[in-house]
Amino acid sequence: MNRRISVFCLSLALTACSTSSSVPDEPLQDRYWRAVEINGKPVRPGSERAEPHVVLSKDLWAHGSDGCNRFNGSYESGVGLRFGRMASTMMACVPPVDLLAREFSGALAATANYRIQGRQMELIDADGRVRLRLEATFLK
Repeated sequence: MNRRISVFCLSLALTACSTSSSVPDEPLQDRYWRAVEINGKPVRPGSERAEPHVVLSKDLWAHGSDGCNRFNGSYESGVGLRFGRMASTMMACVPPVDLLAREFSGALAATANYRIQGRQMELIDADGRVRLRLEATFLK
């Protein structure tokens, strides 16, 4: 009897471990993708500036903020992900926001591919390096 209970508990434990309670992957489009990491460095939230983010619409239009300036422009998806030329405001950004804005814009421009797992998206350059990690939230 004890052996049956042990076998039952073991099989139950193995089943629980193998059953994944993973979050479904977010769609690429119509999500507010908030930057959490740029070029391997975490993005710290700051109340004195805009949050670096991008929104990709179904009509292949991107818009967002680099942390200082607002931008918009086209993008292509299908085989990979590529951003077209972006129009941007030209506000003066004080350090360290100016560096954050340049790094975010540079990472977007270098994007060749992407990977979404759950609520996280990685933007990857042509050399296979992760340039941006973003987290999905609903449109704001």
